[in-house]
Amino acid sequence: MFGEKVRKLREDLGWTQQKLADELGCSLRTISAYERENIRPRHRKTYNKLAAIFGVDVNYLLTDEDSFVLRATEEFGAQGRQEANALIRGVIGLFAGGAMSLTDKKAALDAIEEAYYIAKREEELKKDDN
Repeated sequence: MFGEKVRKLREDLGWTQQKLADELGCSLRTISAYERENIRPRHRKTYNKLAAIFGVDVNYLLTDEDSFVLRATEEFGAQGRQEANALIRGVIGLFAGGAMSLTDKKAALDAIEEAYYIAKREEELKKDDN
């Protein structure tokens, strides 16, 4: 989905992948990975720059899952990214084949995300006490 959005927005501008790479300040391989492999940027600033280039709201490019992973990465580094991705994979498994509405799925993800941050902060407090 992210990759499809990037490709469509790029093509709407009449740009090549190389032109977008030059404007974004990354490699052609990165743009290709975004579009073909649905790889996502690791940093919020990249999403912000893409949104500015395309003239869209950054939220158009982000999914709830992307926001969670980016926030976990910003607050807890690489380990936070890994944990957030693992949590999302587990949650997606719970929803697979289910009949939950999108609203209910978002509410469940929001609750799990909040629980994650509470647990991480408690973990950090325990480390600080030792």
